Amino acid sequence: MKFPFSISSFLGYASSIVLLGFSLPLVVAQIPASNISADCKTLMPPHLNSADDFIGMGHFQEDCQRDSQAAVSSFTEAIRLNPKAEKPYYHRANAYSKLGNYKAAVADYTEVIRQNTGRLGLSSVAYWNRARAYEKLGEKQKAISDWTQVISKSDSSAETYFFRGNMYRDLANKENAISEAQRRYAIADYKAAEKLLQQYLDGVFGTGMMNPENQKMLDKVRNELSNMGIDTPAPQITTGLILQSIAKIEVERALNLARFIPQAPTIQHFDAQLQDLYKQLANTQPQVDKRVVKNLMSNAAYQKIEDFERERSQLIKKFTPDHPAIRLIDTQTNELEALIRRNRV
Repeated sequence: MKFPFSISSFLGYASSIVLLGFSLPLVVAQIPASNISADCKTLMPPHLNSADDFIGMGHFQEDCQRDSQAAVSSFTEAIRLNPKAEKPYYHRANAYSKLGNYKAAVADYTEVIRQNTGRLGLSSVAYWNRARAYEKLGEKQKAISDWTQVISKSDSSAETYFFRGNMYRDLANKENAISEAQRRYAIADYKAAEKLLQQYLDGVFGTGMMNPENQKMLDKVRNELSNMGIDTPAPQITTGLILQSIAKIEVERALNLARFIPQAPTIQHFDAQLQDLYKQLANTQPQVDKRVVKNLMSNAAYQKIEDFERERSQLIKKFTPDHPAIRLIDTQTNELEALIRRNRV
């Protein structure tokens, strides 16, 4: 199930929470196949005997039937069976948010937070999601308070600072006595988000956050700072760009090794490019973990191998394995596999 307002760093933890249910014998009717999304991977529980079963049904209804209202009913039954468990409240809140019923979502997130007083549980992600619901309701100060809770409880994401900065910005735009203070808070949050986003894109935390969405958010953050009169010149070259260029050229070099010997001008050209890029990488601050570039190279190589596998499966229908086109693919695949082995972390 995709949560409308969740942070990626909380999802793994949230999925590990186990709910204890109570028994209620009831057989589930077979759902018509026409009601199920073709890309659905969520299993429908065979029986509805416990709170866990109803939670599973709620996920099935959302993921496979695209029916958040039915999911609300299932999560409500799970709550009836086990009202002291936080998990059904949390999932019902997410379903309410999908339906646009943000007041009901706030009430359920609040119950999750209440049940988690003094322990970890789902409270952090509930604060974050409740902040987004408050934002939708126009209750900006309450949203700020919840994001502040998230920041105080854990290592926060750039997204949290960005959203809280937006709320401070909106409050600063109102003509009141505290507008200048809110403006300063907004700038501070945008700067914190900018720093984190740049680190994500530079691979400081590994390759997981080096994606175009973070670049888009970084552009938005810099635009907000610019609108508030803060100079934010973009760096001429980023560590992330160097890393991605290295990965791309290493893969191209491997592909060309299937055609040329290492002393060939083509390979020497790639070697010169890589030598220059590695020098640039050595001069970047902060210094990058070597595992980051190795993972980027391996991922790029795996992607190319997958492309070759699809191409080869089509060619083998027309030609024998010793056909030049198929032999070239096999040789290039071997070079890519060797590149992966050399960069295995």
